[in-house]
Amino acid sequence: MTSQRGERDYDVCLSFAGEQRDYVERVAASLKNAGIRVFYDDYEKVALWGKDLYEHLDYIYGKSAEYCILLASEEYAKKVWTNHERRSAQARALTAHAEYVLPVRFDDTEIPGIRPTIGYLDAQSIEPASLAEMIAEKLGPRIRRNFLPPNPDLLFEALAISDEQDREDAFLVAHAFMGVLQRMTLEERKLIACLFCSYCPTELPDNVHQSLDLIHRMMGWPPQQIIDTLRGMHSLGFVHEVRHEDESHGGSVLVCRWNDMSVDSGLTDFAMVNSTWLAVKMIELAVGHFCEDCANRFIEALDFSHLSSITTETHE
Repeated sequence: MTSQRGERDYDVCLSFAGEQRDYVERVAASLKNAGIRVFYDDYEKVALWGKDLYEHLDYIYGKSAEYCILLASEEYAKKVWTNHERRSAQARALTAHAEYVLPVRFDDTEIPGIRPTIGYLDAQSIEPASLAEMIAEKLGPRIRRNFLPPNPDLLFEALAISDEQDREDAFLVAHAFMGVLQRMTLEERKLIACLFCSYCPTELPDNVHQSLDLIHRMMGWPPQQIIDTLRGMHSLGFVHEVRHEDESHGGSVLVCRWNDMSVDSGLTDFAMVNSTWLAVKMIELAVGHFCEDCANRFIEALDFSHLSSITTETHE
C-alpha cells in the first residue's frame, strides 16, 4: 500500500482495550458520520471473519491508516492483542516522517514506547464527539473517494424536502445515481458535470437544457462527440435530444434528463418525478462552487462531502 496521503485504506485506526469500548464506539460513530474512514473492529466483523488476525492486524496498524489513535489505559497495557497492535503502530512510526501514533489516555499507566514527553489527550476530560472533531482537525482537508454522506441534509434542503418518507426515497435515488457515476468513465462524468452545472432550470424537474454550442466551448469537444457520448450512456438512464432552434434563440439546444432505473428506488413516486432534479443538485452541490481543476478532482474521486453540513465542515 502506497504511503501517499489519501491512498490508504483508512484515515485512522483505533487501538483500545475492550473495557473502553463504550467510549470508543461513540468516537467511531462520530468519525463515521463525519465521513472519516475509520478502522473499528465492530465495523469489520465480516471482513475479519476467517482472516489470520495476527498478520492482518499487523497490516492494519502498521500500514493501512494515516494515523493510529492509541487509547491507553491500565487494561490496554496488559492485553496481548493491544500490545501486538501497539508494536505494529510503533514500527510504522519509526519510518514515518511525521507523527503517526496519537495517544489518548484514560489514566497514567505507562505504555511501552509511549514516552511521557509525547503530547497526548486526556479521555477523562474530552467527550467522544469532541475527540472525533479533534481527529478530523488533525487529518485536515482531504478528498474522500466514493463517498456519499449518510445524512445528506444539504441535498434535502436544496430540494426543499422535509417529509421523512420523501427523504428516505431521495437518499435511495442519490445512492442509485452514485452507482451510475461509478459505472461511467471520467470523461462521461465531466460531461454530465458540465451540463448539470450550467443548465437552464426552466423545465425542471423534467429535464435540464443548454446551448449545444456553449457546452462545446466549455468542454472543448466537437458537438458530435458530445451527442455520441450521451448516446452511449442511455443504458445508465440518461436520455437526451437536440432541439434545433433558429440562431436568434441560440441555435441547437441540448436537452438531458436522468431516469433512475434501479429496482430499489426507481419505483417510488419521488424517483419517477425527481430523479433528474436530484442528480443535478448532487453535482451542483459537489462541484458547482469550485474552480475547474478542483471540480475535476471531486468528480474523479466521487466525493459528495458537500451534500452534508457535517462533512462540509470537516472538509474545509
